[in-house]
Amino acid sequence: MATIAPSPNETPPGAAARDKLVRALQDNWRREMDGARTYRELAAKEPDKSRADILRRLADAEERHAERCAARLQELGAAVPARYRTPLDQARAWIRGAVGTDAALRQLETVEQRHVADYQAQMRAIPDAAFHSMLNEMQAEEAVHSRVLFSMGREAGPRNALDALLRRERWHVQGGGWLGDAIYGANDGLGAVFGIVSGVAGATAGGSAVLVAGLAGMIASALSMGSGAYLATKSEREVYQAEIDRERH
Repeated sequence: MATIAPSPNETPPGAAARDKLVRALQDNWRREMDGARTYRELAAKEPDKSRADILRRLADAEERHAERCAARLQELGAAVPARYRTPLDQARAWIRGAVGTDAALRQLETVEQRHVADYQAQMRAIPDAAFHSMLNEMQAEEAVHSRVLFSMGREAGPRNALDALLRRERWHVQGGGWLGDAIYGANDGLGAVFGIVSGVAGATAGGSAVLVAGLAGMIASALSMGSGAYLATKSEREVYQAEIDRERH
Protein backbone atom coordinates (compact mmCIF):
# COMPACT_ATOMS: atom_id res chain seq x y z
CA MET A 1 0.00 0.00 0.00
CA ALA A 2 1.31 3.44 -0.90
CA THR A 3 2.27 5.71 1.97
CA ILE A 4 0.28 8.95 2.17
CA ALA A 5 2.50 11.96 2.73
CA PRO A 6 1.45 14.27 5.54
CA SER A 7 -0.37 17.44 4.61
CA PRO A 8 1.69 20.66 4.75
CA ASN A 9 -0.75 21.91 7.39
CA GLU A 10 -0.13 18.95 9.71
CA THR A 11 2.71 18.59 12.15
CA PRO A 12 4.95 15.79 10.86
CA PRO A 13 5.41 12.91 13.29
CA GLY A 14 8.64 12.35 15.15
CA ALA A 15 10.68 13.91 17.87
CA ALA A 16 12.92 15.77 15.41
CA ALA A 17 10.04 17.82 14.04
CA ARG A 18 8.84 18.64 17.55
CA ASP A 19 12.33 19.70 18.61
CA LYS A 20 12.61 21.98 15.60
CA LEU A 21 9.29 23.60 16.47
CA VAL A 22 10.30 24.02 20.11
CA ARG A 23 13.63 25.65 19.17
CA ALA A 24 11.87 28.05 16.82
CA LEU A 25 9.36 29.03 19.52
CA GLN A 26 12.12 29.54 22.07
CA ASP A 27 14.15 31.67 19.66
CA ASN A 28 11.09 33.75 18.87
CA TRP A 29 10.32 34.18 22.56
CA ARG A 30 13.83 35.48 23.22
CA ARG A 31 13.65 37.80 20.24
CA GLU A 32 10.30 39.27 21.23
CA MET A 33 11.28 39.72 24.88
CA ASP A 34 14.53 41.41 23.90
CA GLY A 35 12.61 43.73 21.58
CA ALA A 36 10.12 44.60 24.31
CA ARG A 37 12.90 45.41 26.76
CA THR A 38 14.69 47.53 24.17
CA TYR A 39 11.57 49.56 23.37
CA ARG A 40 10.93 50.21 27.06
CA GLU A 41 14.52 51.32 27.61
CA LEU A 42 14.28 53.75 24.70
CA ALA A 43 10.90 55.02 25.92
CA ALA A 44 12.40 55.77 29.33
CA LYS A 45 15.06 57.98 27.70
CA GLU A 46 12.78 59.63 25.12
CA PRO A 47 11.94 63.25 26.11
CA ASP A 48 9.03 63.51 23.66
CA LYS A 49 5.92 62.10 25.35
CA SER A 50 4.14 61.05 22.15
CA ARG A 51 7.19 59.18 20.85
CA ALA A 52 7.68 57.53 24.24
CA ASP A 53 4.04 56.36 24.19
CA ILE A 54 4.55 54.82 20.75
CA LEU A 55 7.64 52.99 21.96
CA ARG A 56 5.75 51.63 24.97
CA ARG A 57 2.94 50.39 22.74
CA LEU A 58 5.50 48.63 20.55
CA ALA A 59 6.92 47.02 23.69
CA ASP A 60 3.41 45.84 24.67
CA ALA A 61 2.97 44.24 21.24
CA GLU A 62 6.33 42.47 21.51
CA GLU A 63 5.36 41.11 24.93
CA ARG A 64 2.09 39.79 23.52
CA HIS A 65 4.05 37.95 20.86
CA ALA A 66 6.32 36.48 23.53
CA GLU A 67 3.29 35.36 25.55
CA ARG A 68 1.90 33.50 22.55
CA CYS A 69 5.20 31.72 22.07
CA ALA A 70 5.31 30.82 25.76
CA ALA A 71 1.75 29.49 25.68
CA ARG A 72 2.53 27.26 22.69
CA LEU A 73 5.66 25.98 24.41
CA GLN A 74 3.55 25.02 27.42
CA GLU A 75 1.10 23.20 25.15
CA LEU A 76 4.01 21.18 23.78
CA GLY A 77 5.31 20.46 27.26
CA ALA A 78 8.51 22.43 26.60
CA ALA A 79 10.21 24.91 28.89
CA VAL A 80 10.26 28.66 28.37
CA PRO A 81 13.88 29.87 28.30
CA ALA A 82 15.25 31.13 31.62
CA ARG A 83 16.61 34.32 30.08
CA TYR A 84 16.22 36.15 26.81
CA ARG A 85 19.40 38.25 26.54
CA THR A 86 22.75 36.75 25.77
CA PRO A 87 25.94 38.76 26.44
CA LEU A 88 25.88 39.77 22.76
CA ASP A 89 22.29 40.98 23.11
CA GLN A 90 23.27 42.97 26.18
CA ALA A 91 26.12 44.59 24.27
CA ARG A 92 23.78 45.51 21.43
CA ALA A 93 21.29 46.97 23.90
CA TRP A 94 24.03 49.08 25.47
CA ILE A 95 25.09 50.38 22.05
CA ARG A 96 21.50 51.29 21.18
CA GLY A 97 21.19 53.26 24.38
CA ALA A 98 24.50 55.02 23.78
CA VAL A 99 23.95 56.11 20.16
CA GLY A 100 20.67 57.92 20.85
CA THR A 101 17.04 57.27 20.08
CA ASP A 102 17.06 58.21 16.38
CA ALA A 103 20.01 55.96 15.53
CA ALA A 104 18.53 53.14 17.61
CA LEU A 105 15.19 53.45 15.79
CA ARG A 106 16.88 53.10 12.42
CA GLN A 107 18.64 49.98 13.65
CA LEU A 108 15.43 48.54 15.10
CA GLU A 109 13.66 49.16 11.81
CA THR A 110 16.15 46.79 10.19
CA VAL A 111 15.72 44.31 13.04
CA GLU A 112 11.94 44.25 12.59
CA GLN A 113 12.34 43.58 8.87
CA ARG A 114 14.74 40.75 9.66
CA HIS A 115 12.18 39.26 12.06
CA VAL A 116 9.63 39.09 9.24
CA ALA A 117 12.15 37.27 7.04
CA ASP A 118 12.96 34.86 9.87
CA TYR A 119 9.29 34.05 10.41
CA GLN A 120 8.84 33.31 6.74
CA ALA A 121 11.83 30.97 6.80
CA GLN A 122 10.40 29.18 9.82
CA MET A 123 7.07 28.72 8.07
CA ARG A 124 8.81 27.08 5.13
CA ALA A 125 10.84 24.80 7.38
CA ILE A 126 8.15 23.79 9.93
CA PRO A 127 4.81 22.59 8.50
CA ASP A 128 2.63 23.22 11.57
CA ALA A 129 -0.76 24.83 11.02
CA ALA A 130 -1.07 26.47 14.43
CA PHE A 131 2.50 27.71 14.21
CA HIS A 132 1.86 29.16 10.76
CA SER A 133 -1.24 30.97 11.96
CA MET A 134 0.65 32.52 14.86
CA LEU A 135 3.58 33.58 12.68
CA ASN A 136 1.28 35.13 10.07
CA GLU A 137 -0.22 37.40 12.70
CA MET A 138 3.14 38.17 14.27
CA GLN A 139 4.89 39.03 11.02
CA ALA A 140 2.01 41.29 10.01
CA GLU A 141 2.46 43.24 13.23
CA GLU A 142 6.25 43.27 12.82
CA ALA A 143 5.82 44.81 9.37
CA VAL A 144 3.65 47.52 10.93
CA HIS A 145 6.33 48.08 13.58
CA SER A 146 8.92 48.56 10.86
CA ARG A 147 6.78 51.22 9.17
CA VAL A 148 6.18 52.98 12.49
CA LEU A 149 9.89 53.06 13.20
CA PHE A 150 10.54 54.33 9.69
CA SER A 151 8.14 57.21 10.29
CA MET A 152 9.54 58.00 13.73
CA GLY A 153 13.10 58.04 12.45
CA ARG A 154 12.24 60.56 9.72
CA GLU A 155 9.42 62.58 11.22
CA ALA A 156 11.66 65.60 11.81
CA GLY A 157 12.16 65.96 8.07
CA PRO A 158 15.38 66.07 6.05
CA ARG A 159 17.18 68.16 8.66
CA ASN A 160 17.98 65.12 10.79
CA ALA A 161 19.38 63.29 7.79
CA LEU A 162 21.45 66.35 6.86
CA ASP A 163 22.82 66.67 10.38
CA ALA A 164 23.78 63.00 10.38
CA LEU A 165 25.51 63.41 7.01
CA LEU A 166 27.47 66.43 8.19
CA ARG A 167 28.56 64.58 11.32
CA ARG A 168 29.97 61.84 9.11
CA GLU A 169 31.78 64.42 6.92
CA ARG A 170 34.00 65.80 9.69
CA TRP A 171 37.07 64.32 8.05
CA HIS A 172 37.07 67.24 5.58
CA VAL A 173 39.99 69.62 5.99
CA GLN A 174 38.87 72.89 7.56
CA GLY A 175 42.32 74.52 7.71
CA GLY A 176 42.64 76.11 4.26
CA GLY A 177 42.49 79.64 5.78
CA TRP A 178 45.28 79.22 8.34
CA LEU A 179 47.42 77.36 5.82
CA GLY A 180 47.31 80.28 3.41
CA ASP A 181 48.08 82.80 6.16
CA ALA A 182 51.02 80.73 7.37
CA ILE A 183 52.56 80.51 3.90
CA TYR A 184 51.91 84.20 3.28
CA GLY A 185 53.53 85.34 6.54
CA ALA A 186 56.57 83.12 6.30
CA ASN A 187 57.31 84.04 2.72
CA ASP A 188 56.78 87.74 3.39
CA GLY A 189 59.15 87.79 6.35
CA LEU A 190 61.91 85.79 4.69
CA GLY A 191 61.75 87.72 1.45
CA ALA A 192 61.82 91.15 3.07
CA VAL A 193 64.75 90.38 5.35
CA PHE A 194 66.72 88.81 2.52
CA GLY A 195 66.16 91.85 0.31
CA ILE A 196 67.23 94.34 2.97
CA VAL A 197 70.37 92.42 3.91
CA SER A 198 71.35 91.97 0.26
CA GLY A 199 70.77 95.63 -0.57
CA VAL A 200 72.75 96.96 2.38
CA ALA A 201 75.62 94.57 1.73
CA GLY A 202 75.90 95.74 -1.86
CA ALA A 203 75.75 99.49 -1.14
CA THR A 204 77.78 100.03 2.04
CA ALA A 205 80.85 101.09 0.05
CA GLY A 206 79.00 104.12 -1.33
CA GLY A 207 77.95 105.64 2.02
CA SER A 208 74.24 105.63 1.31
CA ALA A 209 73.48 102.48 3.34
CA VAL A 210 70.29 103.79 5.03
CA LEU A 211 68.64 105.05 1.85
CA VAL A 212 69.50 101.96 -0.12
CA ALA A 213 68.38 99.70 2.74
CA GLY A 214 65.00 101.45 2.83
CA LEU A 215 64.52 101.22 -0.92
CA ALA A 216 65.61 97.60 -0.92
CA GLY A 217 63.24 96.79 1.96
CA MET A 218 60.32 98.48 0.16
CA ILE A 219 60.95 96.63 -3.08
CA ALA A 220 61.63 93.34 -1.33
CA SER A 221 58.44 93.63 0.75
CA ALA A 222 56.38 94.37 -2.32
CA LEU A 223 57.82 91.40 -4.16
CA SER A 224 57.51 89.06 -1.18
CA MET A 225 53.91 90.10 -0.46
CA GLY A 226 52.96 89.56 -4.08
CA SER A 227 54.62 86.18 -4.30
CA GLY A 228 53.26 85.23 -0.86
CA ALA A 229 49.71 86.05 -1.88
CA TYR A 230 50.16 84.01 -5.05
CA LEU A 231 51.58 81.00 -3.22
CA ALA A 232 48.91 81.19 -0.53
CA THR A 233 46.09 81.25 -3.08
CA LYS A 234 47.72 78.45 -5.05
CA SER A 235 48.10 76.30 -1.94
CA GLU A 236 44.49 76.89 -0.86
CA ARG A 237 43.29 75.98 -4.33
CA GLU A 238 45.26 72.73 -4.15
CA VAL A 239 43.65 71.92 -0.81
CA TYR A 240 40.16 72.41 -2.24
CA GLN A 241 41.06 70.44 -5.34
CA ALA A 242 42.22 67.56 -3.15
CA GLU A 243 38.89 67.70 -1.27
CA ILE A 244 36.98 67.56 -4.56
CA ASP A 245 39.01 64.57 -5.70
CA ARG A 246 38.41 62.72 -2.41
CA GLU A 247 34.69 63.49 -2.47
CA ARG A 248 34.43 62.36 -6.10
CA HIS A 249 36.18 59.11 -5.19
